[in-house]
Amino acid sequence: MTEMAKQATDYETDSLLLEALVVDNPDLAVLEALLDQFNVFEAIGVVRQELRHSDCLAFLLDPRQTHGIGDAFVRRFLQKALIAAQPSAVPISRIDLDLWTLDQATVVREWHNIDILWTDNEHQLVVLIENKIGSAEHSDQLGRYLRTIQDHYAGWKVLPLYLSPEGEAPSDHFYVPVSYGVVCEAVQAVAEDRSSALDPDVYVLMTHYARMLRRHVVSDSETAELCRRIYQRHKRALDLIYEHRPSMLAEIRGILVALIQSEPGLILDSSPLRAIIRFGHAAWETDALKAGEGWTPSGRMLLFEVDNAPERLGIRLWVGPGPAETRSRLVEAARKQSSPFRVSREGAKWIPIYTRSFLRQQDYDEATVDQIEVTIRDRWERFVKDDLPKLVLGIGPTTLEGNDGLETMLPGQ
Repeated sequence: MTEMAKQATDYETDSLLLEALVVDNPDLAVLEALLDQFNVFEAIGVVRQELRHSDCLAFLLDPRQTHGIGDAFVRRFLQKALIAAQPSAVPISRIDLDLWTLDQATVVREWHNIDILWTDNEHQLVVLIENKIGSAEHSDQLGRYLRTIQDHYAGWKVLPLYLSPEGEAPSDHFYVPVSYGVVCEAVQAVAEDRSSALDPDVYVLMTHYARMLRRHVVSDSETAELCRRIYQRHKRALDLIYEHRPSMLAEIRGILVALIQSEPGLILDSSPLRAIIRFGHAAWETDALKAGEGWTPSGRMLLFEVDNAPERLGIRLWVGPGPAETRSRLVEAARKQSSPFRVSREGAKWIPIYTRSFLRQQDYDEATVDQIEVTIRDRWERFVKDDLPKLVLGIGPTTLEGNDGLETMLPGQ
């Protein structure tokens, strides 16, 4: 076959693959329908505006506001937030919240620069919420806020919450990490439970807010699952599309691959989609942990995955497909660990046990590749220094010693 004929054949094959992606594809139709739904928060451009998210949350958390839901949202939100907290680390229990009446609480914004301050004089409880949608912590702000609260509310029960899209671990261990998934679930649940009694405008506000969070903020969403299914069925077509994506993403990929290759112990794995970079760790290079199936040719069951999308950059550690016993032991070991581990979607084919955001939409706005590289290197350095050692040790033999032979399955034995 001549080179010209080969090129023509390749072009015809690629065209058919792209046609299969966009024609008679029910998952793609559902995804487009989800993204095409009108949403008031998207319409007014507040999807990534941290201050507007705090305003909306303060409105829903205030039982005296005009929404008509009383203390229903704050009660459900706090109960869900406490599920992820260590019992000894919080001053109240979910039973307390179920028994207490919270309808006399007050909410203020930006008091001493605290995003949201919720206080209940009757039970002498104060909840401070530090809200992070796109920005990062700076200086000693968490510790400073907590000291301010302790000075002004001496003797009160204090519950500090660190709210972020993926429930990231805060620098101050007194804070309870809370994901926006908790907010989304609480908003949706209260709206549905009270739909018949709610003012129609309030119902629209709450359902639109929950829908917007699922689309743009919460990572384990219906949209994300649809994208995964579409990719599995149309890998080659999506590879072609991503090969022609904006050059900045290619630059970011090159930066990340170089960082991974320069870090001792990290091992690049196959990544057929250019938006994804996978890598493992030398400590996990055992036969048992390379018995995976249906993921990558290496068989690795524990892999980090960098998601290099146009408006976000994040990293996750996944437990992938493989022997059920191995998977369950890995997930159970991770679940028993504290930060930075965070297990979600248990029972799924791919189970994330760690999540960290590197870049969000604001980081890309009017930024050059050089500026983005500085940000990536700074956050990568923190990942390597703070989180990576804990992740490697957290599911290593020392942690699992004595758990019915788990140590024989995992690295280092």
